[in-house]
Amino acid sequence: MRTREPAPGLPYHRATIPERGGFARLVAALGSAAVGFLAVTVAALLAVYFGAKLVGRPFELDAGTFNAGLLLATNLGLALLIPLAGLLTLLVYQVRFAWLSSLAPGLRRGWLSACVGMSFVVWAPLGVLTLIGAVVSRDSAVDSSVWAMVAIVVLTTPFQAAGEEYLFRGFLLQSLGAARVPAYLACLVSGLLFATAHLQFDVVLFADRLLIGFVFAYITIKTAGLEAAIALHAVKNLFALVPAVFLDDLNEAIDPQDVSWIPFVADVVMLAVVVPWILYAAFRRQERWLTDRPVAEACAERQHV
Repeated sequence: MRTREPAPGLPYHRATIPERGGFARLVAALGSAAVGFLAVTVAALLAVYFGAKLVGRPFELDAGTFNAGLLLATNLGLALLIPLAGLLTLLVYQVRFAWLSSLAPGLRRGWLSACVGMSFVVWAPLGVLTLIGAVVSRDSAVDSSVWAMVAIVVLTTPFQAAGEEYLFRGFLLQSLGAARVPAYLACLVSGLLFATAHLQFDVVLFADRLLIGFVFAYITIKTAGLEAAIALHAVKNLFALVPAVFLDDLNEAIDPQDVSWIPFVADVVMLAVVVPWILYAAFRRQERWLTDRPVAEACAERQHV
């Protein structure tokens, strides 16, 4: 299949814009993303189920309880959104996967590491205190099953977060831009899609996911890549899930029932601190790719920094 490259000077959300058929491709993108999401979810469940049988381990599928098997299957399914997003970008827009990662093109590993560091610094104080409180208040001993859950969370959550970013802030955000949807509206719609995909319609939860989706889309456009959103998403999830494992309350962390506005306010405060920091760091590192800075010029600048 013949591929094409974005025209120089395009912002991230317009990277896949075609000469014609932008709206029709958007419809195809939304439909294929929904079908693909379901397909990789089923594939991950089957893979974990048969893998468990192969090694002689039980795999209980209980939608109301996130045991190790279901958590692994869920995160594996979300991680598979990475190749899914790349495949859909190629099929619908004839654009290579590298342009989905960033306008460099490709994943800027040094910038990703910097974003992880900034995200960690902002989330660590509250996250570490929560973790200490969870360990201290735990009633039973920390056995091998707890450490197994911790290992699954730590090893698979970054890929789960990256998978969601590649689909929602990557493929779908670029699909909206390719249909010439204005940047602010593309951020809002991709945020709505992200919140809706969680199938949790409590007002507080939906507002929190919408906020996160909008802000992550905004910072993706401003930094011309997914690195910052991946880092923020992964660090935030890790600091939420690891303490929940020690409290034996993982199900409540993933699918909360009794929700207050405190987590939403906390996310507003955290994002208000870390997003300007990341944008400033991006500017300082010559990593911000704006519409008035052609990609070729930006690449040339980076070689001399």
